Amino acid sequence: MGKFFTLIIVLMISSQLLIAQENYFDHTIQKGENVYMIARRYNVSPKAIFELNPDSRDVIYAGRTLRIPTANPSTGNTIINDNQVRNYEVKRGETKSGLSRRFGVSIAMLEQQNPHIVRMLQAGHIINLDKTITEEARVAKAGEHIVIKGETLWGIARENGISVAQLEAANAGRLSEFLQIGQTLTIPDKDYEVVDDGEYLVKRGDTKFRLAKQFNMTIAQLEEKNPHIKELLMAGHILDVDNSSGSTVANSEEESSNSDNSENVLSEGDYNDYVIQPKETLYGLARKAGMTIEAFTTLNPKLLVSVNTGDVIKMPKNMSQTVENTNVTDNNTQNTIEKTDNNKNQALFDNLVTETANGIYFYTPFSSEELSSPEERDNMVGVNADFQKYIDFFQGAQIAIDSAKALNLNFDVTLIKKNIARTQLAIESPNKKNAILVPFLDNASHYPKFESNEALSVIGIESNINPNDSLKVYKSIPSENFQKTKTLNYLAKQNANVVVVSDLEEARNKNLILNIIPKAKFLKVDKAGFFQEDALNKALSKDQLNYIVLDSDKTIILLNSTTALMGKLSDHNIQLVMLKSSLLPNQNEVSDMRYRVLKLIFPAITDPRNRKGVDDFITNYENIFDKKPSRFAELGFDVTFDTLLRLSQNSSFENTVNTIVSEHPHLKFDYQKINDSSYSNSGIHLMQYNSNEGMIQLE
Repeated sequence: MGKFFTLIIVLMISSQLLIAQENYFDHTIQKGENVYMIARRYNVSPKAIFELNPDSRDVIYAGRTLRIPTANPSTGNTIINDNQVRNYEVKRGETKSGLSRRFGVSIAMLEQQNPHIVRMLQAGHIINLDKTITEEARVAKAGEHIVIKGETLWGIARENGISVAQLEAANAGRLSEFLQIGQTLTIPDKDYEVVDDGEYLVKRGDTKFRLAKQFNMTIAQLEEKNPHIKELLMAGHILDVDNSSGSTVANSEEESSNSDNSENVLSEGDYNDYVIQPKETLYGLARKAGMTIEAFTTLNPKLLVSVNTGDVIKMPKNMSQTVENTNVTDNNTQNTIEKTDNNKNQALFDNLVTETANGIYFYTPFSSEELSSPEERDNMVGVNADFQKYIDFFQGAQIAIDSAKALNLNFDVTLIKKNIARTQLAIESPNKKNAILVPFLDNASHYPKFESNEALSVIGIESNINPNDSLKVYKSIPSENFQKTKTLNYLAKQNANVVVVSDLEEARNKNLILNIIPKAKFLKVDKAGFFQEDALNKALSKDQLNYIVLDSDKTIILLNSTTALMGKLSDHNIQLVMLKSSLLPNQNEVSDMRYRVLKLIFPAITDPRNRKGVDDFITNYENIFDKKPSRFAELGFDVTFDTLLRLSQNSSFENTVNTIVSEHPHLKFDYQKINDSSYSNSGIHLMQYNSNEGMIQLE
């Protein structure tokens, strides 16, 4: 009997092990991946990955494997792995192009194995995939076109004798920013109205009211079944009008990407209209709703662009009551303002005008609709990774917008999508003072000539935009050339011996250096950073302070040349100089002990002593977006907040630039007039390492 029970126990344990083995699969970590990205790819929570891989909480390494749970906690039977997708329920806002990238298959393969999504993908659809099946050669049916490499909407429309507008309207539920190879498009025909059983082709003159009445449903039900018509109903739209079930599209449970807890997508009757009150911010509103930022902005996409007092948004009926007074600014935003102020911007805060509205515009590759849609953002970044910096910039700008709202500043926010075909952009603003922020246009980019019916200031952020006769351009980020010039001007005033060390035959900045310091000497080191015999001794002066300007970006040059310089300190007064902050290697490459011994002088855009202000911004950003801010997010906050403060003064934008120097967590804004139509930010901190720990500012 004992042996029998022993056998039972062994079998039970074995079955449990077998089940456990079937509940996960191995994923090989790729360079650049993190747990959050991997969790999104396989539709599991980061918490589930951490439970199977406790060591992954701190760091993961490329080439190693992670155990990925196959069961989706929200449905209990969803499986996603390298070979199959089983019972995946489509979430609201997902698209075919996004799912094809997520599952690693073409749109054609996605449609081949799930023919019910060919016409339109909808929330609640169930996706099954077997990736071992060979993709079949596809043949377009009558009234369809399968996209091949190199095709454009314009070419497809011309080939079929229709307009691009007609083609876009007929495929409004399928098109993203870019055509996808293998994508099936509907070619609209003037002769038919009913496309298929349960579908309807919108004609000119149709209205939502008439169509809802015709197909025995409410306008809300019509829009829920056809989300592409919520903003605008257009001739050529294909509508799902099948009302045989008597109910609208089922709501799906949607897992938040910022939380381990799932949030239910509520039905229309679960929301109340809510009027945004003064000083309310995106962070505070999401907290009041008891939702994450991503879930709340999915419910109210326009909040990703701006939070405007008086706007009507959706709030869950059972919203959290943790914020009792709607006029109280949430702590995170208030902290951002307090740390930004620090008595450095008192001149701006003392003269704020809150009664008059101003206009702020952003010129970016995104429209407000694309920026509001996580799927559209992912699509565009998937095509061009460089677009991520615009997203980061605007997320930093969103915190600045919230902070300005908390100060009761009155302004309208508008996104203008960049169009390389447009040579002129006319802005019709209802506001007397306006600013347009133009980030990251390089020399290869095109931008239009800006014109405005009211005062408009153009703020360039690392952009090549130039002024015109009617508009002034304010370049908000100090250039590298200005960093070099400011540093050299300081050296020129010190009556010192200046020696430039370079690893090239001709120093990179030789002309600039000689224009400012004509008596500068130049030394060349070899590829390892070693001086020729006695060359350093001949260049150094025992009677003067010696500034050694390191004109190289190679770490080995820095290490070996500074070792030689430290060996001369007993007989010579030597200080190391770098002409731009980007030449400083990372701390894990070079100890700052060398800098302290040689009392390094260098220019810095961000004051390295302001760690508290920077750390407070990082904490605030992480609380909202669940990731650390990039340099572009930092620029987005500082430039946007400074611009809003200057717009809201009782004088012109140009006057504030001429009279007020401001400083925020990362940037100092000290604009200098270049000519009648342009200004450039000269807000550089010239820093020097002390012999002991710490730094001092020289100017």
